[in-house]
This record gives sequence, structure tokens and C-alpha cells, in this order.
Amino acid sequence: AVKCYEKAITIQPDYAEAHNNLGNSLNDLGQLDAAVKCFKQALAINPDYADAHNNLGNTLTNLDQLDAAVKSFEQALAIKPEFAEAHSNLGNALNDLNQLNAAVKSFEKALAIKPDFAEAHNNLGNTLRDLNQLNDAIKSFEQALTIKPDYAEAHNNLGNTLRDLNQLDAAVKSYEQALAIKPDFAEAHNNLGVTLQELRQLDAALVSFERALVLKPD
Repeated sequence: AVKCYEKAITIQPDYAEAHNNLGNSLNDLGQLDAAVKCFKQALAINPDYADAHNNLGNTLTNLDQLDAAVKSFEQALAIKPEFAEAHSNLGNALNDLNQLNAAVKSFEKALAIKPDFAEAHNNLGNTLRDLNQLNDAIKSFEQALTIKPDYAEAHNNLGNTLRDLNQLDAAVKSYEQALAIKPDFAEAHNNLGVTLQELRQLDAALVSFERALVLKPD
């Protein structure tokens, strides 16, 4: 894909979409600084390109440049106010900046535009959990899973919240559902191990910890 987009840019250097698509490919390959340059080139050609502002924001978030990411998402939304993904991405950046109430508002805006947006329900759940609004967080994770039953991360997050509420058997079931979908999910293996340890199921806990370490030795 990278070579295709580079060829398109060689043929037509002012093709903003090709710069944007190349940026996405580089971001996926972990070449984040190069991706940023591509998105900025796309925006130099077309400053009103909302998708490129949003994609730049995602890459800046990956680089932990959160204040700059927030500005990119806000620019995307100034151009395209009904851009649900940009509202959700803004919420993630605000959550990482510990601006939790503002993050909730961004996720709620995303969901007002796109009610079946499973990722936004999941992200809202994480922020509500950070705010210790645990029952509301559970509702958000359950909503995400109603829309997308094979959403391993939401099963894991639901498990974490159930564990916070000391509903340990239910938490175990959530982690097991996450792992049935995504067997190489190291974090869920570890969380399952912690919960089994709290249930005094020590042999089973040890198996889960060992699986987590094999998958993610660091």
C-alpha cells in the first residue's frame, strides 16, 4: 500500500488523499513521525480536510502529544461537526489528559450522532470507570457488547469493572469471554489471574499468569 500511495504522489504531488492514505499506512506500520509529515502535507494542500485532521490527531495521540492531538480533533470538528469518530477520539485524548468530565461529553456527542458506535460506548465506559461511576460504566460496556458481541476489549473492561464491584465470578466469565474471542490477549490473561487469585483458585491463577508472561514477557 505504501508504494502505491507513493507512486500516486509522484504522479500527482498535490493529491491530498494520497498523502492522507500514505499517512494512515505509515501509522499502522508504527512509523509515526513520517505519518505526521504526510498528514501535514495533506493539510497544506487542503486545510479543510477533516479526515486528515482526525488522522493527525490519532497519530499525535500515539506519540503522546496529547495537547496537539486535541487541537487536531477540534479542527476536524470545526470543519465537520457531525464527525462521530473525531468526537470519540477527542474523548480518548481528553481522558488521557485526565480531563474526564470533558471526555464524557465528547463520547456522548459521538453517540448522539452514531448510537451504534461500539467503540465510543466502550471508551465512555472506561472514563466512567475512572470517575468511579461503576454501574454506569457497566451499562456502557454492555451496550458496546450488544452492538459488537465479539469485542474482546469490552469484555475485558467489563470484567475489570465487575472486579471493582467485587463481583468476582461474573468478572471471571467476562475475562473468559474476552479470551475465547482473542486467545492472545495478555492483559485479559493477567486480569483473569488476579481475579482467580482473589477467589483463592491459586493453581488456575498461576496458569493465567504464565500465559500472560509467555504472550508479553515485559
